[in-house]
Amino acid sequence: MKKVVPNGKVVKALREQLEILSTQKEMANEIGVSVRMLRMIENENAPIAVSTADRLAKALQVHRERIILVSEPLEMAPTGSAPDVFSALMEDEDRLIPRNDYDIASATTDEGALYTEAARSHDVACIIETTLDEETGAYAQELFDILVGLSWSQRDILVEIPPATEIAVRRRIRQLIVLLKGNDIWIYQTSVLRRLPERYTVAPADEPCSYQSRQVVALGPPGEYGETTMRVPIDHGQPFILPAWRKLRKGDKELATPS
Repeated sequence: MKKVVPNGKVVKALREQLEILSTQKEMANEIGVSVRMLRMIENENAPIAVSTADRLAKALQVHRERIILVSEPLEMAPTGSAPDVFSALMEDEDRLIPRNDYDIASATTDEGALYTEAARSHDVACIIETTLDEETGAYAQELFDILVGLSWSQRDILVEIPPATEIAVRRRIRQLIVLLKGNDIWIYQTSVLRRLPERYTVAPADEPCSYQSRQVVALGPPGEYGETTMRVPIDHGQPFILPAWRKLRKGDKELATPS
């Protein structure tokens, strides 16, 4: 992941001058990091993602160059977090992507996003990472039933959903979001493209395969320090080898070279 080195002293000085977002808790929540991470930025110049630097600059109402020490993005060594398939494309060696993996799901209160993703996905995976009582369990069950019912596995995708039905469904999803959040249960979602048939070993190179989109919806607690993401398990359908970027580029050149 490409990162930049912030100027912590400048960040802190600019933050303290603000009328709003002047506290570390407010600023951390605004830019989507923990208070601990913001402290590390201000006190230790901890490297941050370019996107985080952009959000921080916007919150501080300055250009990004004003708050960073190193203007050229740095290539950081991979950490123990979940593999990023797209980042892996840039590596010089082939990479094994396991069947059972992890991804980062983002918190959402947008009923339209949940509805749209479910309606264009083959199926929906439901994950519960918090305690549910009888009341919240009923809300969760209804939400999952609605989303699963919208997926291609449960309906004819050639038949459009009537506008009146869509409005009613989206309204109910919105109500369930509010009811769950009122009980400190947040909804997180991401999506994954699964390679089929399902298996636990890498398929032979010449084996036919198909792909299906899966929506992953998780119920979890609110971020303790204002985080808006959660690590969730995902299933790629089968493990596969992601070719190194150099091999992909070589293949493109060969295709572009006239015979």
